Amino acid sequence: MTTHPSVQQFTATANASLQTFQSLADTILNASEQLLSLNVEAARSLCAHASAQTLPLDGEEFRSRFTNSINVNNEGFEQATEYLRNVNEICLRTQTEFAEISTRHFNEISSSMQSLFNEVSKLTPASTLETFVTPTANARNSTRKAA
Repeated sequence: MTTHPSVQQFTATANASLQTFQSLADTILNASEQLLSLNVEAARSLCAHASAQTLPLDGEEFRSRFTNSINVNNEGFEQATEYLRNVNEICLRTQTEFAEISTRHFNEISSSMQSLFNEVSKLTPASTLETFVTPTANARNSTRKAA
């Protein structure tokens, strides 16, 4: 049993679409995993910081803690900045991978569809093509006559 080349090409295109979908899903899952890991580390850091805090016993201890809290706040600000930078990197990398995969797939689909249309045009009798072309040409001619 022989199969038509355009059917094989259509099947290959459908298979390529499934592979592209799998690549996109893998990219999204990897980014989600990285973001989850980053969030867990941030939560652990916050919990460790919160558990280390106690209430001051007197005014002098309060003053010393206040001066020390400035240094701690600076460290917290640096950690928050690092966290946001990491989130941004993950998002940008994921977006870039997503765009590359999508562009590659679009180009593959476009060339495949063009090839399929060329195969169909080779197999279609010329009289059938004239049937599609003739009404358009007649419509243009009747429009010119009406003007």
